[in-house]
Amino acid sequence: MRLPGAMSRSLLSPAVILILLVSMPRAGAADVIAPKPASPNARTEHLILTPANLGFGKVAVGRRKLRTVTITNLGNSSITLFQAITKGDGFTLSGLHVPLTLARGERYTFSGVFAPRSGSDASGSISFASDVSSSAKPILTLGLRGMGTDHDQLTLDPATIDFGTVSVGSNADQRGTLIASDSEVTISSATISSPEFTLSGLSFPFTVPAGGRQGYTVTFTPQADGAVSAILSFLTYAGESLTIQGLTGIGGAQHAHSVDLLWNASTSEDVIGYNVHRGKTSGGPYRKINSVLNASTIYTDASVLNGDTYYYVTTAVDSNDQESVYSNEVQAIVP
Repeated sequence: MRLPGAMSRSLLSPAVILILLVSMPRAGAADVIAPKPASPNARTEHLILTPANLGFGKVAVGRRKLRTVTITNLGNSSITLFQAITKGDGFTLSGLHVPLTLARGERYTFSGVFAPRSGSDASGSISFASDVSSSAKPILTLGLRGMGTDHDQLTLDPATIDFGTVSVGSNADQRGTLIASDSEVTISSATISSPEFTLSGLSFPFTVPAGGRQGYTVTFTPQADGAVSAILSFLTYAGESLTIQGLTGIGGAQHAHSVDLLWNASTSEDVIGYNVHRGKTSGGPYRKINSVLNASTIYTDASVLNGDTYYYVTTAVDSNDQESVYSNEVQAIVP
């Protein structure tokens, strides 16, 4: 079957730090005070938090975001934390169990958690009481701040990927896109609940900038006849789900039928290959069925099923990965 030539569109193709030196009047002879030498055995007590404040940015209502913080004992003896008091709506602690004793130079890392209950600004604090707390050495405090929003910071397009029917023993690819709203989102890993679907095109961990998009590919390889469904989850460092995508497909029995396609080459310059798209209804929607760019003008679709009707179009792709509009459509009826 021959496709007339693809009617391609034009292929688009330092901060300055000021140090103030303040001159002090010389002390007269009578003003000189000899410093008292410190005892070599004197105890020094010093706890620090890194960072000193936690900013969670924007978090959708119903979601949680974690930020890590480290507390370090810079003193010359052990210090025991015996209480951590969290204040502020939506803020909690994770991973810190008191009492906790830190040896000299020891550090401990835990997480502050923000789970907003409403779409508004929120602030709070975590106060740490230790055996060195006093009026002279007040309780150590970690500042907390975040904003609840009424929408997720990370969405998926499409919300569900439907592969349709794919012959057992073959596979089909579909593209998805991660979209960040108005703040950056860091994704640590991803999981899929069925081994018949695999994810590619991403290198973890990665960050989607505010307003940015990140594409990826899901491959369906059915192992047996019948419908298959799964959930693709994108996760935080703490293993919590940022967003999920539904995956569906049908494994079809293998058949001897196939559809051979042939089309005229594009007359546009710098074309490096073609994509083949297939639909079940005339006019689309269409789904790309070639897993890699097709370098020739010939393609065989071996994933068709008895008694089904298919509609095909092709597109041309140039060296800048720009894709043309669809060619004219042709129909194939499988007996």
